[in-house]
Amino acid sequence: MKHLYKYILLLLLPLIAQCSDNENWTIVEDIQQGVYITGTATVYSAEAPASSLKTVPLDGDVKEMPELVGIYTWLKASGDFTISIASDLNEVVKYGNGGEVKKDASLAVYTLTQDATPLKVSNDGFYYVIVNTALKEVNILPVNYGVIGASTPLGWGDETELSDASYDDKLTISWEGKLNMTPGEYKFRYGGDWGNYINIKDGTTARIFTDLGNLGTSQSPLIENAMSQVRPGGPNFTTEVGGEFEFTIHYDLRTRIFNASFDIIGEAIIPPEYPEKMYLVGDATTYGWETPGTIAAAEMHKLAGGGNNVGIYWKILSVEGGKGFKLSNANWGNTNLGFDEITSFDADGVTVTESGGNMSIAASGIYTIVLDLRNKEKKLSIVPVKVYGIGDAFGGWDSNAEANLFTVNAEAKTLVSPPLKADGKIRMYVYHAWIPDWWNAEFNVFGTTIEYRNDGGDQAEIKGTTGQIVTLHFDDNTGSIK
Repeated sequence: MKHLYKYILLLLLPLIAQCSDNENWTIVEDIQQGVYITGTATVYSAEAPASSLKTVPLDGDVKEMPELVGIYTWLKASGDFTISIASDLNEVVKYGNGGEVKKDASLAVYTLTQDATPLKVSNDGFYYVIVNTALKEVNILPVNYGVIGASTPLGWGDETELSDASYDDKLTISWEGKLNMTPGEYKFRYGGDWGNYINIKDGTTARIFTDLGNLGTSQSPLIENAMSQVRPGGPNFTTEVGGEFEFTIHYDLRTRIFNASFDIIGEAIIPPEYPEKMYLVGDATTYGWETPGTIAAAEMHKLAGGGNNVGIYWKILSVEGGKGFKLSNANWGNTNLGFDEITSFDADGVTVTESGGNMSIAASGIYTIVLDLRNKEKKLSIVPVKVYGIGDAFGGWDSNAEANLFTVNAEAKTLVSPPLKADGKIRMYVYHAWIPDWWNAEFNVFGTTIEYRNDGGDQAEIKGTTGQIVTLHFDDNTGSIK
């Protein structure tokens, strides 16, 4: 072990010009037990509180592990760095690159070896450096934030990128960017996924946060034109208006705090109002002409994902040919749609005809009906139903796999899955050309009830066993897994 004694450490160079000399220097008398990052790639010239790695917050039932410590910091490609581990007061060992374990665009992992060649990064940038002290591994994650959520152009499917991280050569790393927003929820995220996985031991992993949300425990908006503290893994932000938003995120190297703000460029946009609920009614349906809203099973479903998906409704049901039906919001409200109220019908769907002001189709069957109220239009599509399974229990994550297509039982008015291929999580969805992605219109069977994701987040897990069959009856939203 190498014994290090009293020295004077320049913590961060350069600091704000108006700081006094006393503020620029910190006297470090002893190196405390812990893990540190130092080197010419960093702003840290030696082991001190500013260069110490802290316990990493985790996404899951286990909130932290003592062997996982990390630091957000700026790294320069022109320099290098080492990881120091002080096992006791002033007992310090320096570790370098002991060999690559894994490397891709979102994560590089190296073994830590005592007194080995220092570590390097390929590009200047902001990184999350995480050390597993038990495995002697270092994880290096590039961090460039984007905006993701129902209110963003890409919905919850992907981030809309902000600028690459910039560093003022003092204390502050920044990201900025403009994007068009709609009312709804959003967060900041990097890496293209919800979390990244860090090796623990024996092939197990822990999940770290890759998102920034509210500092508190509940959803709320950012403050316009004022920096608000935000944190990894916090709740979503919200906005009640749309428009062109200019976002700014700051990270302070000294305080280790993230802050964010936004400004609306130009006028805020008040969003269109869509019916809270739409229902299918008529002689062609099992619901008859009961007042819309009185039969819960007649309700249409919203799409998950937000963004451009808002204003689309769908439903699977049995429709009897030659009889009339309509679509309406509750109590025959002002979105009461018969044949003449529809602005256009899907040319790739079945033919819809007029029947006493109502709509009608020729052949009885089980259909998917999709209503699109966006852009001040009223578009309708009716197509024969296609429901698929996806995920572990169905043998993979390829969407619209013919082997996972449910079979229509016209007599029983049910859809029946192929036997499950494996033990694991069951996920199911309806396919329609107007629905962008499979998870936008998924559902599952809880007990004997079909519950729909609608415009919410992931549903609770339902696990099946090899050979089981899923049966769905959409007219009354019942089902079984046997």
